[in-house]
Amino acid sequence: MRPLLNKFTNAPVYYHIICGKYHEYTTRLHAKYGQVVRIGPNQVSLANPSELRRILATHEFRKGKNYEQGLMMAPSTFSCMDPNLNKLRRRQLGPAYSLSALKAIEDMVIENGALSLIRAWDKRIEQERMGGGGSAQALVNYFYGFHGVAIDVIGVLGFGKSFNMVRDGHTTIVDAIRKHLVLVIVSARLPMMGWWRWSCPGLHAARNYVISIANDAIAQRRHKRSEEKGKPARADILQKILDAHDPETGEAIHGPSLTVEVLLMLMAGTDTTSNTLSFTLMHLLNHPSMLRRVQQDVRDAFPDTTTPIRYEEAKGRLPYLTAVILESMRLHPAVNGYLPRVAPEGGAMLMGKYGIPAGTIVTVSIGACHRNPAVWDCPPVFNPERFMGPQASTRAKDVLVFSAGVRVCLGRNLAWIELYTTLANVLRRYNFETPAGAPYGPHRRADSGENAGQPEPIPGTSFVTYGPTSPLANCQVRITRAH
Repeated sequence: MRPLLNKFTNAPVYYHIICGKYHEYTTRLHAKYGQVVRIGPNQVSLANPSELRRILATHEFRKGKNYEQGLMMAPSTFSCMDPNLNKLRRRQLGPAYSLSALKAIEDMVIENGALSLIRAWDKRIEQERMGGGGSAQALVNYFYGFHGVAIDVIGVLGFGKSFNMVRDGHTTIVDAIRKHLVLVIVSARLPMMGWWRWSCPGLHAARNYVISIANDAIAQRRHKRSEEKGKPARADILQKILDAHDPETGEAIHGPSLTVEVLLMLMAGTDTTSNTLSFTLMHLLNHPSMLRRVQQDVRDAFPDTTTPIRYEEAKGRLPYLTAVILESMRLHPAVNGYLPRVAPEGGAMLMGKYGIPAGTIVTVSIGACHRNPAVWDCPPVFNPERFMGPQASTRAKDVLVFSAGVRVCLGRNLAWIELYTTLANVLRRYNFETPAGAPYGPHRRADSGENAGQPEPIPGTSFVTYGPTSPLANCQVRITRAH
């Protein structure tokens, strides 16, 4: 159940957390020691999906103090340890993220997401054709393209305007968000890094930048509403957050708490969705036959290219695309870091046989859970067929990328709308090919281990969210128009 060193010190697990490799470390430990592993003097890691769902189902196992360390502002819906505050925030914010509310603004999601990316990539193809020998193709970076989609959509829905990342190609916000997340993780383990700004000035500058974006959006919207008094309020997420109140008490969100909720929307609503889009396309590029199959499904189901594919249409008519997304989420969960819970008074029993005392930290190891060989056949292998057929919905419950129970992700509906509409529309529009000389692709195969002979995926790092390393070099793709 434990490596000997971890019985005496937390140093190994904290080292891997700070390096962004917690997910790899715990997956290796679980492969060697089983579904419950001691990772510190008072910490165990759990990698069984049904047991994790039980822990996540209620507030009995509270979030650990790691969630609120390093934040230096106020607890958010994601980070707060207090169950009563979490319940309050969900009553206040739940309506903003309901499926009915988001479907009412789906046109904005598609226009500033999939269609904006298509316009940008079409422009790149035309530029290449006009300036490079008439070839109707272009080399694009899908990581930054998908991040642009997510950020521009959140810009419109949550900040009142598009950040125009897809159109202009700048990466300032993406880079700032990633640095901010690094600071959150590092300062949670080494608090002095959060206090001493001189210790990592670049990370603190990034934090100040993203906080200023949130505060500016709030101030500008309030000013605009004062000028438009009497007119209908804008039907976007930002306005719903500003108007949010507890239906039981009427309590609204104020001050730093308001800032962190808007900031959470920016970070959680962009990095998670865009990384999932990136890893999904990466897997399809690594498996050309699967790419051809999902593209044929999309093109057969939606031959009219003058009309964008909408969320409900894609979800209802593209089961293989759903399976591809779920399998990508299984292998590369958007949140794949250190997620501690605290055993309740009286202790707890794990897996029906491991008794742990009260106060023990139980870490929700999603990456290890998704690669548990007791649950998944050949877990390292990308195989969307796992999620096809009569067992598909049952299998999908074991994909815990949006958490579960009382702390399930508020933004999951928006994520699914973006995932379906972006992938369905770009897969219909373009043919994709790994460029010659790419460091990763179907040509690069693992030569040992369970994944021997399979395409080797781009490595990932996890600082709260989980994304590909060196995306500028590793996430290039050659595109041509399909129609």
